[in-house]
Amino acid sequence: MKFKTRHKISLLYLLALALLILAWKTPFSLLIFPAFGIVWHLLFKPQKRLFLSLYALFALWNLATTYWIANAHFLGVIATVFINGALMAFALWFGRRASELLVRFPWFQRRVWMHHLPIVSSWMALEELHDHWGLAFPWLNLGHTFNTVPQLVQFYQWTGASGGSLWVLLVAASTSMAIAKKENRRYSLALFSVPIAVSLALYFWQPAPKESGRLQVAIVQPNIEANHEKWSLPERAQIDKVRQLLAAAIDTPSSIDLVVLPETFLPSPRLEGTFPSRAEDRQWVNVARDFGKSVVFGATTYTFQDTPDAYNRPYGKKYYTLFNTALFLGAQDSLPQYYHKGKLVAGGETMPFIKLLKPFFGPWAVELGGTSNTLGISSERKVFEDPATGLRLAPIICWENEFSHYATAYSRQGANLLAVITNDGWWGNTDGHRQHLRLSSLRAIEQRKQVVRSANTGISAFINEKGTVGRTLSWEQQGVLVQSVPLYEGKSLYVRTGNWIGKFFTGLFFLYLLLVLFTRFFRLKNR
Repeated sequence: MKFKTRHKISLLYLLALALLILAWKTPFSLLIFPAFGIVWHLLFKPQKRLFLSLYALFALWNLATTYWIANAHFLGVIATVFINGALMAFALWFGRRASELLVRFPWFQRRVWMHHLPIVSSWMALEELHDHWGLAFPWLNLGHTFNTVPQLVQFYQWTGASGGSLWVLLVAASTSMAIAKKENRRYSLALFSVPIAVSLALYFWQPAPKESGRLQVAIVQPNIEANHEKWSLPERAQIDKVRQLLAAAIDTPSSIDLVVLPETFLPSPRLEGTFPSRAEDRQWVNVARDFGKSVVFGATTYTFQDTPDAYNRPYGKKYYTLFNTALFLGAQDSLPQYYHKGKLVAGGETMPFIKLLKPFFGPWAVELGGTSNTLGISSERKVFEDPATGLRLAPIICWENEFSHYATAYSRQGANLLAVITNDGWWGNTDGHRQHLRLSSLRAIEQRKQVVRSANTGISAFINEKGTVGRTLSWEQQGVLVQSVPLYEGKSLYVRTGNWIGKFFTGLFFLYLLLVLFTRFFRLKNR
């Protein structure tokens, strides 16, 4: 009998793993519900090695869905499998353990629904952690699973992606209670179906936000190979290529209000405050002015400092800091506006926990930051403004696209158009660049803004405020997309409130943690 039970549990873990993978790698995102329903069921099954079983499940899920990170750096996959897999397992294991301990309190024991709250809180606290700490990895947050079906998560404009994560967890918990015949099954069905019905109503009948104007936007996809060609091909040649692409696509250059180019379009480091003194800078400004009133593009920049900090490195008697930067030239600007990427890729662009480690490692901490060494950051979001066109542009650089709460700060500062500039060529033709595109759809829903997305090797696209991906340039296709884009004013509820769901459940998690620690020091008797 014990063998049959263990065999059945093993099969359930395998089924849960298959459903988790399919939910992310196919259009059938709703499979996340039965997947987590099975996981929830397993949490309440007697097992000797619950944590190890959960760890195996989530480590394999991370490997199957984010294996492509190895194309950029093999250590990234090791981190997702061993660290993120362990954190996911711990979140559910701790929640279940906390529930077992808290059952000793009569007020907790009598309320069956409360037995599931520690588990929900632990997972939500993990997702909140992934928005802020040095090894942040929000890619596999449960709310992001629905990136293929934006029409079903229009309620993100009220809750953000955390609302989707909470949705999955609550449906799993209610289904578990329904199966145990401790709650009415209609509650579980309502929790699943009501958000879908509301979202479909919003998708088909909700009017567009207030429009303050329209711009003619040209998105450029130069398709320059990311690992070698991008860094070895002279900038003059890369600029000439963009000129040719723009000339072939635009019949009336004076009609273009905004040109959008990808992250690190100008790869060679340039000192801020000197643009456009270099010959390549002047060449690029001439191209930009010939084909549009304003332009946003990526570049590598640096500044000098007199004193050391966590991000800079010595240069003679001074120090300098490198940045992954978005630059904007408005219709009447002769000098660019700058924004430095604020969410850096751990291991690729920054040494995790650099502020803590630099006192011990010294300059090595900066040099060990990854392929780009450790870069500097902007502490606040920056909105690029162009009074001539009424544009207030949010420059979302690559990895920032995955941070739901972080990205809303652009709209809180008045952005009326979102620009995602990225270089996804590091990952090759894998699931990575496709998922990255679709996550931009969720950011559009949350902020109720249109997205113009330029990716060096693809996929570049126009995305409307309901998350629908419109015209695209596919993988390794070069070209230019031109389209009229509305500027939407106002702030969604989620933009105004921020990620209150994540913060609330994180607070609840710490409350449960304190209660668990209390039970370790004061023995409680069952009543």
